[in-house]
Amino acid sequence: MVGCGTGFSACFVVEKLDCSVVGVDIAEVSIRKAKERAESLGLGGRVEFRVGDAYDLPFEPGTYDAVITEFVAQFLDMDKAFREFVRVLKPGGMVGINEMYRDVDIPPAIGKEIMEAERIFTEITQLPFSLNSPEEWEQRLERAGLNEVHVHKHKVSVNVNELKLVIRAMGGIGKFAKLFLGPMIGMTRYALSSRKIRNRFKQISRGKRILLNKRSTSKYVGYVLGVGKKV
Repeated sequence: MVGCGTGFSACFVVEKLDCSVVGVDIAEVSIRKAKERAESLGLGGRVEFRVGDAYDLPFEPGTYDAVITEFVAQFLDMDKAFREFVRVLKPGGMVGINEMYRDVDIPPAIGKEIMEAERIFTEITQLPFSLNSPEEWEQRLERAGLNEVHVHKHKVSVNVNELKLVIRAMGGIGKFAKLFLGPMIGMTRYALSSRKIRNRFKQISRGKRILLNKRSTSKYVGYVLGVGKKV
């Protein structure tokens, strides 16, 4: 899993699918926290976390059955990254993506607002944040040399029943609260202690509102689930 962050999804996959996962992230602090998470869950023998660059993965060619990203590729030079993902795949291996998209036909005024959200996240992360259309995601996977490419788009909406399923999958309300409320409390403390951090949170909230909450703009944005197969 490339761009594994603090390891939540990697550990979740290991627990649910009874498989082995290697998570890679460029941030050392994320890898340290991911290792702590795996240790606390008793998954040390089935999940491994390593510092690594998405453009130069520390693995031999033809090593893995699948490479997965979650809301990571949209911050990368996607053509370069996808070629590297394909390099480390075995023949018949799959690339899977869960990334954001924007529709192609957008009114000009709405397009400007979405571009402003992209600018905000680019400035905050110092990474080239941009949203592709579902068609562009498909083309990028194909350009990397993948076959049997399928990209499906979904809108960002969670109803009560879906939320219940998410909470159950995460291990119940206790683990769900610990996962989300703990970081939120920590971020609130940081925000209260620093004007610079408060301003940054305001910018993040503005970008998120444009992409996810504002009705006039969010209806043109969602996420794609895409796969492609190495020959």
